Amino acid sequence: MTPNLRKILHKATAILAGAVWFWAIGWVIFLIAVTFVQPKHVDEPTDAIIVLTGGQNRINTGLDLLQEEKAYLLFISGVNQNVSIEKLVRLWQPDFEYVPCCIAIGYDANDTEGNARESSEWVRRQDIDSIRLVTSNYHLPRAWLEFTHALPQHKFIAHPIKPSSIEDDSKHFLRLSISEYNKTLLTWLRLYIYPWDDLFEKSEKKTVKKHREKN
Repeated sequence: MTPNLRKILHKATAILAGAVWFWAIGWVIFLIAVTFVQPKHVDEPTDAIIVLTGGQNRINTGLDLLQEEKAYLLFISGVNQNVSIEKLVRLWQPDFEYVPCCIAIGYDANDTEGNARESSEWVRRQDIDSIRLVTSNYHLPRAWLEFTHALPQHKFIAHPIKPSSIEDDSKHFLRLSISEYNKTLLTWLRLYIYPWDDLFEKSEKKTVKKHREKN
């Protein structure tokens, strides 16, 4: 092995080791943060509550908050096509005699990015300035990135839920936290460091421009 090659491998190993340490320290911070995070400003009302489906007790918590008059509007994003507002209310409180005002649901979102897009479209149709965001504790960092990027002028209050079926020291929670941490890093890179959506849009505009110039 030549000295130059040995030097390159040494540098590559050092960079890789540094990246692993950086990732590990970030994951520990992430794990501690999502384990101990609590709902913020629980007595402060907002214009709307937005609930992201996909986790235990998220929808019920949103309906509880609406009943407690923490907001006058509730939007539930990412609902299954076969589920109605009436069904959600009956699952929440089987003996409830009427559907509370004012609940809206979105059927188009399939992931967190879709939740933010679907919810932002609904928000812009309303007279809303402040939002309480309801989702699971481990999901909150990624959801927060997506929503504050989609609606930068709006005030958000975090309302994380700790799923009762997941213990903080369980192997399932640790695996889940690693998965969410990686997704959160990728989301941060996509939104703030390497916004490839913008790059695709610019590339498409250049292609259209070249096509027009040829014609």
